[in-house]
Amino acid sequence: MRILIGHNYYQQPGGEDGVFRSEIAMLKSFGHEVHVYERHNNEIKTDILSRISHAASLRFSKSSYDQARSLIRSFKPDVAHFHNTFFVMTAAVLYACRDEGVPVIVSLHNFRLMCINGLFLRDNKPCEDCLHGSRVSGIIHKCYRDSLALSVLATDMTNYHWRRKTWSDVVDHFVVATEFTRNKYIQAGIPPAKISVVPNFVEEPSYSTQGRGGYAFYAGRLSQEKGIDVLIKAWRHIKEFPLYIAGTGPMQKEIEASIKEHGLTHVKMLGFLENEDCRKMLSLAKFLIVPSACYENFPRVVAEAFACGVPVVANRLGTMEEIVKDGSLGLLYSNSDPEDLAAKAMEMINDADKYARLSANARQVYDLKYTPARHYEGLMNIYQRITAHA
Repeated sequence: MRILIGHNYYQQPGGEDGVFRSEIAMLKSFGHEVHVYERHNNEIKTDILSRISHAASLRFSKSSYDQARSLIRSFKPDVAHFHNTFFVMTAAVLYACRDEGVPVIVSLHNFRLMCINGLFLRDNKPCEDCLHGSRVSGIIHKCYRDSLALSVLATDMTNYHWRRKTWSDVVDHFVVATEFTRNKYIQAGIPPAKISVVPNFVEEPSYSTQGRGGYAFYAGRLSQEKGIDVLIKAWRHIKEFPLYIAGTGPMQKEIEASIKEHGLTHVKMLGFLENEDCRKMLSLAKFLIVPSACYENFPRVVAEAFACGVPVVANRLGTMEEIVKDGSLGLLYSNSDPEDLAAKAMEMINDADKYARLSANARQVYDLKYTPARHYEGLMNIYQRITAHA
């Protein structure tokens, strides 16, 4: 099968970039001919004329439309699959596929079609005002980068494509990673028959995962929406058992200062780790912690943990309750409560029998759901179904 795969990178790297790259490698490994179409938000220049020009094309980029049509005519794909189209590609590339008669799939890695910051988050708490009410709420609260002007532009772009029925009429099928995300998009108006769940996947670990390094592990952005402050507060209640933190972000200095202030010598900041180094650290951890205060879609680090037989402690919120089955694949704590997080971490540390069961279950669920073969099967079912009706 000839497959066109497109992705627009944000200025800050994100988890969907990894999904995009892994999916390309997987499809090639199964013998498909793949053409990659990539754009980057770094293409947006900082001078005022460039910004004005880009703002005028946020709804529909004619240059992206023309570029995509030209690419389709030369490559002649059987199907096109886009991951992110914001903000350089724009949804114009979807119309290019339609006008060239190519079935198009879109993977939804966040909630941006319903919420302009993509997180359903305001004041560090879950917020669904734009799903259940008017998307004007995103403007009122300056939900995109705390900017009124940018929030107006982002909301206008979102509303334009809902009015034009881009998502219901132009896109042939959507892919999401969890039932939680699927249900939110159905509530927003995507027809249920046009949206399927295909969980994220990771490769089989290429190194030994035997033995545990005697530490809890966090890997991710050091920012408020990720719950990093709650994690540090929880470790004030935990004596001696190490916590290793991999990542950088806007709260790094604040977190380092808090660690020093409270004498948390057993909390180690590892900084940025390359993917393979991060996976090795994760494979030897006692357990992974996902303290996000926002709705996650499906953090790949969770699938990586399961592949290594590493259980997860997570905030009982959104998709985490679906992915991390409480008492089976990990432990969930409530309401971003640092004391409850500390209690669940201590349970993981001290209850050897429960830990052994959680670890075995984690590896088993990886084999059942999160391997490349499972992802490929789910994706090909969609490709074959929509190309058969093209």
